[in-house]
Amino acid sequence: MKNLLYKELRLCLVAQIPIFFLFVLMLLIPSYPYLVAGFFICNAIFYSFSQAAVDNDVLFTTLLPVSKSQVVAGKARFMALIEILSLLFFLPMVFLNHILHHSPNAAGVDASLTLLGALLLVYSVFNAVFLPRFYKAPHKLGRHFLVSTISVFAFIFLFEGFMITCGAAQGVLPLFTFVEENLDCFPASAMVWGIQAIFFAVCVIAYILITCFSVRRAQRNFERVDL
Repeated sequence: MKNLLYKELRLCLVAQIPIFFLFVLMLLIPSYPYLVAGFFICNAIFYSFSQAAVDNDVLFTTLLPVSKSQVVAGKARFMALIEILSLLFFLPMVFLNHILHHSPNAAGVDASLTLLGALLLVYSVFNAVFLPRFYKAPHKLGRHFLVSTISVFAFIFLFEGFMITCGAAQGVLPLFTFVEENLDCFPASAMVWGIQAIFFAVCVIAYILITCFSVRRAQRNFERVDL
């Protein structure tokens, strides 16, 4: 499996991936839906798949002395590496955003640990939709990315919309007040840091479970594909 990941890094790490990592700078824009930056990381992964399709990478990899399940697992680890690495670039932007902008984000979730957890949920949605669909019909790459994009933006719209609602109506329900004061903010106390850390841990677990489930579905789909 280590050799397959090495192969992905050598052959599928296209130039667009580090370029799209520059979209983490979107966290420095005042009053912006920051989860949109996560979509561009998904877009970087799509460009990798697109170039791999040009190079007939799926057929090449299956001709190696590995099983179809290992082919899918190798690609999934490559995707996860990009997604997790992106968080390391988002993290300093969270603190820089707090230094530059002291007012709450009117367009959605504030730059915080909550945002990093939500980004993992964005990646989870992308993995759950794109990966099984791609390995069911590798030749329909564009269609799979379109469906994945719609799904990702639907999640972004719902999550950011919920955060905006909590900020606008925080006195209406206790839940709205709790979210606004503990999740949709840059932590100002140890207690808030703890609450956001719990939320982030839940998102990590969700990301792992959803991605693993997506890989299993993709492996089952790929076993039925006749190349």
